[in-house]
Amino acid sequence: MRDSKYEEGLLNGSLHDIKEIQTLLGKDREKVYEVIRIIDGKPLFLEEHIVRLNNSIKLVDIDFSVSLRDIREQIYLLLDQFKEKNINVKITFFKNIIENLIVYLMHSNYPTAEKVRLGYNTILVYEEREKPNAKILNNEFRDLINEILTEEGADECIYVSEKGEVLEGSRSNLFFVKGNTILTAPDNGVLLGTTRNKIVEICQEKRISIQKRTIRIEELAFFDAAFITGTSIDVMPVNVIGTVQYKSTSNRLVEKIRKEYEKEKHKYLSNIIKINK
Repeated sequence: MRDSKYEEGLLNGSLHDIKEIQTLLGKDREKVYEVIRIIDGKPLFLEEHIVRLNNSIKLVDIDFSVSLRDIREQIYLLLDQFKEKNINVKITFFKNIIENLIVYLMHSNYPTAEKVRLGYNTILVYEEREKPNAKILNNEFRDLINEILTEEGADECIYVSEKGEVLEGSRSNLFFVKGNTILTAPDNGVLLGTTRNKIVEICQEKRISIQKRTIRIEELAFFDAAFITGTSIDVMPVNVIGTVQYKSTSNRLVEKIRKEYEKEKHKYLSNIIKINK
């Protein structure tokens, strides 16, 4: 499998050859998934990811929910089996005759400190998710997006609706900064990313003004800065969206959000250590 690091993964709790798993994933069934980051052997924000996975399952009209305990046990099984501590785990669920849960370790890449210093260059693509709140697997479309990014020399693409609404990244959520206010698209039009939710919580706790509202493409030049969020990239400054340039890497509020998110990660991971003692 192209994004699996190893030749084995878990199918319904048992180790199987990844080719067998790939064949099963190739069947024409709607599949939902989550990608969870492992840091120092601990799954980051696991509970939130499982809540979203179960919400995605509900949104594709399947009456089933995965167990947090089962997922945690399967993740630790894989980490022990392959002696990994810093990697991403992919969890995929679908139903044919029976419910199928697939868990495997991914090829994982994280931005360097230099990349964070430089920021991301992004392009605009007219696209929107059919079911925005459900994380649905679509490998063919992912391949197409990757080809576009390679051709354009871009780091990420930003989805724009037919109505000209700026929504989110292909694998990230998008935020803008204007003065002392952060803006992002409404919940009903985007994937409710785990990192995105943490940023919203941080803004509320730190009394940083945040607005969830429709953002139109003609507004892009109006903002002072932009950043995207995701499992692997955390909080990434965006210096270019299409033809619009920002000074996001030097924006005070973007840097504050980055630091506060790092604190949230550290606090969560520290609590896991206490639980495991």
